[in-house]
Amino acid sequence: MTDNTKRLQLNLLLTRPLAGSEAFWQALPGEVRSLVVPIFSPLIEIIPIESTPDIEGCVIFSSVNGVENSPLGNGRIAYCVGEMTTNAAVSAGWNASQVGETANQLVTVLAALPEKTVFTHLSGIHARGNIAQLLSAAGHYTRRIAVYDQLQCRFTSEATEAIASNFPLLVPLFSPRTALAFAEQDNGQAPRHLIALSEDVAVPVRKLNWSSLTVCAAPTRGTMIDAVQKVVTSITLG
Repeated sequence: MTDNTKRLQLNLLLTRPLAGSEAFWQALPGEVRSLVVPIFSPLIEIIPIESTPDIEGCVIFSSVNGVENSPLGNGRIAYCVGEMTTNAAVSAGWNASQVGETANQLVTVLAALPEKTVFTHLSGIHARGNIAQLLSAAGHYTRRIAVYDQLQCRFTSEATEAIASNFPLLVPLFSPRTALAFAEQDNGQAPRHLIALSEDVAVPVRKLNWSSLTVCAAPTRGTMIDAVQKVVTSITLG
């Protein structure tokens, strides 16, 4: 069996917004990329909200998209969820610090600050975690300002064909909203191997008829890459 035949029998469906999907594809080990066919089918389109947010106090970023659709930092303080968001904020000129890997971890740390602090959470319209509400309840005045919208997209024709085929299909899922969009459109027969970034991401797809469902040990790109590699190895060696 040739390498090309192997690739045709193992598809990788990438559902993040295109830039994020392309970056994830390039971050995968070469060995993994040589064994799968990438299918780019973003299920969420990021739409910037054309307004200048009225920022008060310290900023909170819970996603890279929040950073990319916000003003430059110019040295202002930002507290961030996850390494990728923190790196993006630093690159955008924010004095950024990583505070946990999840919104809940960030809230726990910031809520415990001894001095009352003002925060502005720059996020998408569809935000999870109730960061502003929970921090305000802890005594830290916090506003949430939406700087982008997330529009749900349909599968591309290539994705639809892959789901309807008999070839194994790997599907990394990075957010609950993307997982829900996938679940609402999934009606094919391909053996589906789903990989969820967290338990929250796994919830919308647990009801589906999947061949395997993996939940990452931590909500990071590195653990997702490791999980994809393990599933690819399991399928190709199995």
